[in-house]
Amino acid sequence: MPVVTINGRTGTLMRAVGLDVARLLSADYVDYQIIAEAARRTGTSVEAVVLKDERAARGRERLARFFNNFLEKSAAAGSAGDPFLGPSGVEVLMNKSLTEAAQTPQTPAEQLNDSRFIQVLTSVIQDEAKTGNAVIIGRGGNIILKDLPNAVHVQLVAGEESRIAMIMARDKLSREAAVKFLKESDAGRENYYKKFFRARPEDPAYYHMYLNTDKLGEEHCARIIAEAAKEMERPVARVS
Repeated sequence: MPVVTINGRTGTLMRAVGLDVARLLSADYVDYQIIAEAARRTGTSVEAVVLKDERAARGRERLARFFNNFLEKSAAAGSAGDPFLGPSGVEVLMNKSLTEAAQTPQTPAEQLNDSRFIQVLTSVIQDEAKTGNAVIIGRGGNIILKDLPNAVHVQLVAGEESRIAMIMARDKLSREAAVKFLKESDAGRENYYKKFFRARPEDPAYYHMYLNTDKLGEEHCARIIAEAAKEMERPVARVS
């Protein structure tokens, strides 16, 4: 079953393309917002969730089950008294933006918090990949799953003006505010990869392909990614 990770700077249509890919592959869709929502649901019964897209709903339900299992295992291992590994602690960890997560820890407690953040995030992404048939957006999934056979890692890019226009429309911002937002977002992404993975987010060594959403558009990007994922599943004929 295919596993796809899609990364890119803010304003490159990652989530829109990712949802299209999930539909084409009949795969679960997982992004930052769904991980955070699943963490918020930790400790409660997992019930049907109404979302605009059933792929996202299914991904969120599966993640909620993961977090419940994660907490049960932590308690069994003697971590029940650890506030960072309780329901509210997991929610706080998973609600961090890339900029917040990338901040330099100032105290031993913050260093421990960082360690737990990447531990939980890595477990979440690896668990999704283990079950297969998932499209995972952002958060360094391409590096966390860099050794996973048959996974497809994609970097989306777009021109600066396109990104600015998208953020202005999406968030109802002035041009000046959108430029400032993107500058901070890009810096946070760079620092996040450097801090947790000792890597650059746009290092081509961690991707199978780069796709330009300006040149190709959302639909074509999704089709190319879906076909690549299917191709990775096909056996390769050996030449003797």
